[in-house]
Amino acid sequence: MNNAVSSKEQLIAECKELVRVQGIQGVSIRSLAKQAGISTGAVYNYFSSKNQLLIETIGSIWAEIFHLADVEQTYPRFTDYLRALLASVAEGKKRYPHFFSEHALAFSFDEKQQGQQAMAKYRERLKEKLYQGLRADATVRQGVFTAELTQEEAVDYIFALFLTVIIEGKAPESFLKFVENSLY
Repeated sequence: MNNAVSSKEQLIAECKELVRVQGIQGVSIRSLAKQAGISTGAVYNYFSSKNQLLIETIGSIWAEIFHLADVEQTYPRFTDYLRALLASVAEGKKRYPHFFSEHALAFSFDEKQQGQQAMAKYRERLKEKLYQGLRADATVRQGVFTAELTQEEAVDYIFALFLTVIIEGKAPESFLKFVENSLY
């Protein structure tokens, strides 16, 4: 076989292309080997199982879609950051049309816990970036945060609504208006 792919990163890039074209359900060790032009045994040199391959590929897609979460860029208002994240999600949905609806179904029953743990880490990183963005927003109305509603709790609620918007296809502008009305 042609040894066209020679790194784990290249294999993940090839797997992301499979997800883009065929969806997550089209990913297997065999399909990745064919896509990459290497033997299935060579794929196992990088990934011990399909589950590990999926976890790393899904994590890479999340990182690509939410790239703004890793950029140390400041936005004048928290809602500007949310708007930028939503725009990034819209672009991600164009590139990976069924990703948000499929990635939770990608793991078998036995593997779900491991997949959920991996995704929980990425969600926590994103929530931490949201918290930093909210904390840096000097235009938030005085008195919004109290002992009954801390900034951390507000981020939890906002993040849950954010996920609803991106997974269920709710209107982003309504969500942003709700957050603006709550904070400013």
